[in-house]
Amino acid sequence: METHARSPRLKVTVRINDNLETSRIEVHGVVSAANIRALYVVCRRVSTKLPGHEIVIDLAHARVTAGAIEELRERARLSLLSSGIDASVTPCRLRIVDPPSIIRTNEIA
Repeated sequence: METHARSPRLKVTVRINDNLETSRIEVHGVVSAANIRALYVVCRRVSTKLPGHEIVIDLAHARVTAGAIEELRERARLSLLSSGIDASVTPCRLRIVDPPSIIRTNEIA
């Protein structure tokens, strides 16, 4: 019998603070290599609508695989946001709020 791995679903809430020029994306669920692109698409939409805003990806209520958190931290360090669709990147002020724990086992498919 053949089984297909399903990407874990993410639930995100976007909060915009015009006074502080920040946008916070609160993430719930499991962030993995299989679904990180969806998170990039949300970030890209916020960045396009609110250029210059710092985007805070709040993972305080999420579980994140080791590979995904490393990728997010690298994007924040480089200040470059992946499109989530192709290989293009966009300059972006990005900050990561770390999750309470990191999944160090095999990547979730």
